[in-house]
Parts: sequence; C-alpha cells; structure tokens
Amino acid sequence: MAKYSFETTTIGDMLDTPELFTLLSELVPEAIDHPMLDVGRPFTLEQALPFIEAIADSMGITNVEERIADFKEKLEALE
Repeated sequence: MAKYSFETTTIGDMLDTPELFTLLSELVPEAIDHPMLDVGRPFTLEQALPFIEAIADSMGITNVEERIADFKEKLEALE
C-alpha cells in the first residue's frame, strides 16, 4: 500500500509535509498561492477533487485530467 494516496492524504498533509509540498509546487504551481488552499486543509485529495477541477477550469487550465493523473501517480510512488 502506498504511503500517500488521493484517498488518505489531506490537503493539510500536502502543505505540512516538505516532500509533498515540493511535489505540489512542481506539478501544480498555480495552487500554491490560491486562497482556497488553506480552506481545504481537512479534505483528502479525493474529497477535494471536484473543487480542484472547478478551480482549475476557472483558471483556464486545460490539461486538468492529465495533470491529476500525473500528480496521483507521483504521489503514490513516494515512500
């Protein structure tokens, strides 16, 4: 079982764990300064996904599904 996953990792984990924050910064740099990021701290990535997709769409990010798949793969590969 992966150490991190969309089902168990929270947004707060992403912000508070240096290796996860680095991954977030590299793969989704637009998210770092988004005002809703802190509000999402208690949500798992899976729970936040509909909001992430809506925010990405409102920001004009076009390859959302590909980026989410890439992020998920790299997140779950971390040990």
